[in-house]
Amino acid sequence: MKRFFKTIVLVAACAFMVTSCYDDSALKTSINDLKKQLSEMSAVVNDLKSGKVITNVTPTDKGYTFTMSDGKNIDILNGKPGEDGTPASVIETKIWDGVVAFNLGETVKVLTNVTGVEVVDAFAPAGWSAVEENGTLTVTAPNRIGDSARKGTVIVVATSGNSLVLMTAAVALNILDVNGAYWDALIDTPQYGGDLLYGPMDETTYTYNVTYTWADPVTGLEFRGFPSYWGSVCFSSGGEVISNYVEPAFKDAGYLRQLEVPVAPPTGKNFIVHFGDDNADSPKAILHFKDGEEKTIQSLKFIPTNYLINSCLNGDGYFGPLGSKSMVGVTVVGYKADGSKSITFETLIDGADVASYVAGLKQFEWQTMDLSVLGPVTAIGFEVYGSRDCYGDYGFMPPAYFAYCDVVVSE
Repeated sequence: MKRFFKTIVLVAACAFMVTSCYDDSALKTSINDLKKQLSEMSAVVNDLKSGKVITNVTPTDKGYTFTMSDGKNIDILNGKPGEDGTPASVIETKIWDGVVAFNLGETVKVLTNVTGVEVVDAFAPAGWSAVEENGTLTVTAPNRIGDSARKGTVIVVATSGNSLVLMTAAVALNILDVNGAYWDALIDTPQYGGDLLYGPMDETTYTYNVTYTWADPVTGLEFRGFPSYWGSVCFSSGGEVISNYVEPAFKDAGYLRQLEVPVAPPTGKNFIVHFGDDNADSPKAILHFKDGEEKTIQSLKFIPTNYLINSCLNGDGYFGPLGSKSMVGVTVVGYKADGSKSITFETLIDGADVASYVAGLKQFEWQTMDLSVLGPVTAIGFEVYGSRDCYGDYGFMPPAYFAYCDVVVSE
C-alpha cells in the first residue's frame, strides 16, 4: 500500500481579504465567524494546557467535535478560506492519500514526526486502535467485524503554539460493505420488473436490455453487468444485485418478492442477491477484482431468499416441497490468473431440516461461508444447484437465489 505523509506547513496568513466583492455586512459576518472559531479553537488549546484531556474526536459534516475529560463538547469548524468563504479554525493535513484498506487485525506503522508540533493523542474509529508515539503512528484494524466501524478516520491531534493541528488518515476494513448512498441507489423498486434490473421491454423482440454495474473501491470487487441470455440482458439472465428487502413471513413468497430475505443482515441494512443456476446453458454472473490481481476471499455471510425458502418448504406450483433426503446448495467457483478454477460447495437448504422449519422449531439465519479454501483468485462466481430430484426437463427447478454480504478479502 503506497502511503504518503504530507509535511505540515503552518502559514501565518492574513485573517481577512477585503475586496470589491465584500460589502460591509459580509465583512462583519466574516469577522464574527472568525472570532467565534478562534475562540472555539483556543478553548481546546487552553483546556489542554490546563491539564484536561481529549477523550474523543468525531468528524462531522462541517469539521470536528472534541469531547473533553470534563464532559464538555467543543465544535471546531474546519473551513477553507477562499473556497467557501469560511475562515479556517484548524490546520489539517493528511497522513496518507486516499483510503487505505486494512485486512482484519492488520497493523500499519507510519512516521508522523513533524518539527514544531507537539502531539496530544491519537483517536480511531470504533474497534480500531491508534497510538502515536515518538513520531510513529501505529494503526491496528479490528480482528473481527462485529460492531467495529467498517471505515472511518484516524485523527492525530497536536498543537503548535496556539494553533490546533489535526493529522488525519482515512481507513477501511477490506470488506465488501454495500451500505451507503451509492449502494442505496442500486436497489430497484419494485423487486421484479423495475427499471434498474429490467427496464422497458422491446415490444418487437420481447427482450430487455439494461446496464447494471457496481464497483467497490475498498475491496476492488466489481460486478460488470448482466450476461446475455436468449437475447435479454437483465436480472433474469443472472446477476449480483443490491437489496434491502426484509420480510420475516416468507410463506407465499414468489418471483415478485425475489429480492427478499427473512432476516436483516448482521451489519447495515443492504445485502447482495444472487440469481443463477448450474445449468450448462445458463450464463454465469461473475464478480471480478478490478486490478486483475489474485486475492484471497476469506469468507462471506449468506442466507436463502424468501422465494427459495417458500418453494422448498411449501412448494410453489413449479417445485417443492423439498424432499427430506434432498438439498439445495451453491457451488462457488474461484477463477485464477492462469485460467484454472477452484471450487467449494455450501448447503443453502437441507431437506432433512424442512419439517423443523415448517414447525417453527428451526429458524433461518445468516451463516458464515468459508472461502479461503479457494485460494487466491482474480474472480468469483456462484451457481445454485441441488440434488438429483431438483432437475426436470428444463434443468434446475427451484428458484436459483440466495443472498450474501460481508465479503472479507485479504491482500
